[in-house]
Amino acid sequence: MKLLAGSYDNGAAIDDENAILASFQSRSQQVYQQVRVECNIPYGDSSREVFDWFYSTGEHKGTLVFLHGGYWQFCNKEDFAFIAETPLLLGFDVVLVEYTLAPAVNLEDICQQIGMALDTIELRAKSRGNKPVYLCGHSAGGHLAAYWQHHSCIQAVFPISGIFELEPLLNTYVNQQLQLTALQISALSPARNIPQQLKPMILFYGAAELPELIGQSLHYYKALKEKGLSVNLHAVTGANHFNVLDSLFATGGALSRQLIKQGDTSDAHSY
Repeated sequence: MKLLAGSYDNGAAIDDENAILASFQSRSQQVYQQVRVECNIPYGDSSREVFDWFYSTGEHKGTLVFLHGGYWQFCNKEDFAFIAETPLLLGFDVVLVEYTLAPAVNLEDICQQIGMALDTIELRAKSRGNKPVYLCGHSAGGHLAAYWQHHSCIQAVFPISGIFELEPLLNTYVNQQLQLTALQISALSPARNIPQQLKPMILFYGAAELPELIGQSLHYYKALKEKGLSVNLHAVTGANHFNVLDSLFATGGALSRQLIKQGDTSDAHSY
């Protein structure tokens, strides 16, 4: 299928972006205040090469690593702690990963940083027992999650409203800071680099998102299926690019249910 270039301006597609983001931030601050968390654990040398580790209460069932969006140039990990509330109650630690934003670094650098973060998380997860680690990312974070699905510590991958083919971004505002090269587009687009084997993966997106974003998930899904790989696709009814997170991570939400299912059926990961 041919992807639409479009605007990729998710904020312009809704009426209340500022209110939604403010709600994310206020609810996230409450989570930081209410649960046990270690903040700014370093995985590299620069100031943003850090992650926050939230500890679940009760029986520990695994770890969910979350990569935030913002087109690789906006947002901070602290804005998304609200997604941790339900996974923590279900027995999953949650790790919010930070990374350096463009234009201070390019997309290749950001991808390398996520790999370093996962290496460090893998070592720390051992001290929490031989439990599975799941990788989740939203928007630009969905791209990074798909890019790193093969990492040795990851047992399943849940990209949300991700970017899987980078070429349509070339003539959009997104690329003003990224300055993508042809080599980066080829090497860093998950849809162009289909693995021979795929970790269990579910692609989530909001049914009320921009056609460009929906098309990205459909395009990646088709590319994976054409290679005979097992992947699932889930559209969240009525959800836009932002409140899709609330829908998925709510008690009983599709991603929360998947965590329970994975925790019940997955063998302990052998490191």
